Amino acid sequence: MVERTAERNGGIGRGLLRGSIVSVAVRLIDLPSRYGFHLLVAARLGLAQTGDFYIVFSLMTLLAGLGRIGIDKAMTREVAVACAENRPGDVRRIVGRGYLLILCASALVAAALALAADPLASRILDKPDLAYPILLGALTIVPQNLSTAAGGALAGLKRIGFSQMIYSWLWPALFCAVTWLTPGDVANTLLLIAACFAAAAVIGTLLVLRFAHPAELAEPGAPPAPLLRPGLSLFTLELTQLAISSVPALILGITADSVRVGLFAVAWRVAMLTNVLIAGVAGMAAPTFAGLHAAGDRRGLAQAARHAVLLGLALTAGPVLVMLAAPELLLGFLGDGFSDGATTLRILALGQFAAACFTALPELLGMTGHLADLRRVNMIAMMVLLTSCALLSPFWLNNGAALATTLAILVNGAGAAIAARRALGIVPWRASCASAS
Repeated sequence: MVERTAERNGGIGRGLLRGSIVSVAVRLIDLPSRYGFHLLVAARLGLAQTGDFYIVFSLMTLLAGLGRIGIDKAMTREVAVACAENRPGDVRRIVGRGYLLILCASALVAAALALAADPLASRILDKPDLAYPILLGALTIVPQNLSTAAGGALAGLKRIGFSQMIYSWLWPALFCAVTWLTPGDVANTLLLIAACFAAAAVIGTLLVLRFAHPAELAEPGAPPAPLLRPGLSLFTLELTQLAISSVPALILGITADSVRVGLFAVAWRVAMLTNVLIAGVAGMAAPTFAGLHAAGDRRGLAQAARHAVLLGLALTAGPVLVMLAAPELLLGFLGDGFSDGATTLRILALGQFAAACFTALPELLGMTGHLADLRRVNMIAMMVLLTSCALLSPFWLNNGAALATTLAILVNGAGAAIAARRALGIVPWRASCASAS
């Protein structure tokens, strides 16, 4: 019995390891485009203009989330269900409704941001020169969200490679390819981003039309698939990620000058390199959790959680040590002045190590149906983020924003761990210690 249990646990670990390596390898394809984009922005704009850019970029990224309100995720689910239930004719109808809802919501959000650009720049940020860049940032919201709609539809059609292309790396790859043809300032950078999002939206939509079945085959009189309500539910889970990635730079932009924002934003993008590794493990662990939970295998679920945490720590330990030991060297490659963010990078690197300690535990809650617990953890983490940013950023500037970000990551991960222990009785580190002994 003991031998069978050990063999089964070893099989779970080996399967998760192989799958995680594949998942991480796929996500590493994003690096030359996604992080090349950030490196090119920093190298071309210089420290102060980089800060201005990331204030606008963070604002438009956060508000873009409000323009899609999780409908792209709901499209993925409903399209996948339609395909699984052999209702191919409903696919285009679901996609069409999703596109329409996202277009309407995105247009409203973009119009609101455009109208608020001047008072936002002058009265809240105290940076009047950002009014025009914020207006340009509003122009990116509609094409950005339409490309996201295409990515969600392609995921539901199980065209995962094309979905990831549209979701993640196509628009920054286009940016990297043509950025040298435009002048290096904030306004032209934002216009180019809008054009790249528009190109990704067109390509993604053509792919959806290519793989989806014709709308005229839809069953007559069938009720439309719900998108708005499940989308809102899924959006509450996405909101924390958006807040952690965008809010610190925005609050720092209110309390400090653009140079400080630039130091924080670039250090954050460097620290986020480890997130590719953590997300790769979590992405592979999620379906494993779902399968084990459906089979009622509580012991296997605990072992899978343990292996996910160990893998996350093993993959991120090296990069985090480099960031802690030589942050000046890493940031110095970006140009003059960026190495002044060394302390900020060290703080953020510790936050990423904390995230690795809780690898895939939020996914564990989601895949086992404990969505209320997950929403509660996310809301607490978001409140901690907003409060700590408001309290720490005015006094310690970019280092204060980094502390607030790290604290929010720690609260989010620890909260998921506590919820997993209470709801499932799973403590991955205790299992690790028991196994080691």
